[in-house]
Amino acid sequence: MTERTRQQQIDDLEDEILQQRLDMTSAMREWRDATAPIDHAWEKIVSWKVPLMAIGSLVAMRSARKPRSTGRLFRRALTGLLMYNRGKALYRASRGRNR
Repeated sequence: MTERTRQQQIDDLEDEILQQRLDMTSAMREWRDATAPIDHAWEKIVSWKVPLMAIGSLVAMRSARKPRSTGRLFRRALTGLLMYNRGKALYRASRGRNR
């Protein structure tokens, strides 16, 4: 193997490594863009960590004292949440038809 062919192989390998680095950078950027909504949701959950823990402890204390009434309260809250979501979906659907 001559010095020239060896240098050519080294240059080819360096070019290949550079291309792989560029591909990895592009893939990392695409990954960050794809996972951005999940990251934002997680940050929002973490920002509500203390109030959620306080509410959870109050619910745990209440369920230890009055399990049946806590279950009813939970079902009512869940029903209210579902009705809110359905109402919001109906509102969005009705706005879309008028336009």
